[in-house]
Amino acid sequence: MNTSAHDVVATLGAFDGVHRAHQALLRQVVDRAHYLGVSSLCVTFHPHPDIVLYPERKLTYLTDRDEKERLIRALGIHHVLVLAFTRELSMLRPDEFIDLLQSEHRLVELWLGPDAAFGRGRSGTLGTVAEIARAEGFALHVVPPVRFDHEVVSSTLIRSLLSQGEVEHAARLLGRPYRLAGEVVEGARRGRQLGFPTANLRPPADATLPADGVYAAWAWVEGARHGAAVNLGGRPTFGEAERIVEVHLLDYQGDLYGQPLAVDFVRRLRGVQRFPSVDALAAQIRADAEAARAALSQEA
Repeated sequence: MNTSAHDVVATLGAFDGVHRAHQALLRQVVDRAHYLGVSSLCVTFHPHPDIVLYPERKLTYLTDRDEKERLIRALGIHHVLVLAFTRELSMLRPDEFIDLLQSEHRLVELWLGPDAAFGRGRSGTLGTVAEIARAEGFALHVVPPVRFDHEVVSSTLIRSLLSQGEVEHAARLLGRPYRLAGEVVEGARRGRQLGFPTANLRPPADATLPADGVYAAWAWVEGARHGAAVNLGGRPTFGEAERIVEVHLLDYQGDLYGQPLAVDFVRRLRGVQRFPSVDALAAQIRADAEAARAALSQEA
């Protein structure tokens, strides 16, 4: 073991979304490290292990790497170690993986969720890790599943809720609204012609998109929050099926092209519809903007 290593209470996992269950585990690690007078460590992976091991599943992210690390650090974790997940890393035996961690950090305690397994063929089960812990002199703590509103919180459940447009339910399990972030790109400028200019948001290709529809949302521009109505999906009135994210900021004047923009989804207002005329579409957009204002007034 590296003699320059320092003592840590650690946890490890994918932590996609940093949802309420992740937060509960990470807070316990922080509290325990503080009690023992050592540092706290979160070991996570990028890309997500399932993307490498099961590419056919086409997994999408709830948080990108930077957002995930920011959320983890915001909970008080001292050190975040992001390991590049490769097939080679996945082939390490559990004891080899623990040795890799201990080359830089001396494990005082390792805290894991109830379904944790790592190493070759997921052979690093809780029983196996307990044996390694006894042999190497650190303690293993297993945290029970976290329930919120009688549901076991998981990234898989949150992705499922988003796919159904259930952004309010997803937000309860995340502990915050679901966020999409990206760069504003050039669009067809139809919104401006209709009297409702929109910013076309280009989120990362591997980001989880909620179901198509119109949403009330908060849009973040240069650290300032603005109410918004967001149209996600195709534009059937114009015969266009490509899924895009159009953000109409309710109280903003200015050019956003090329700027970063983040959108927090608050409530789904309706599904995507085809309208018989441009005038009918414009009338609905006006109604959507008012519905978004009303929804956000309850959240402000």
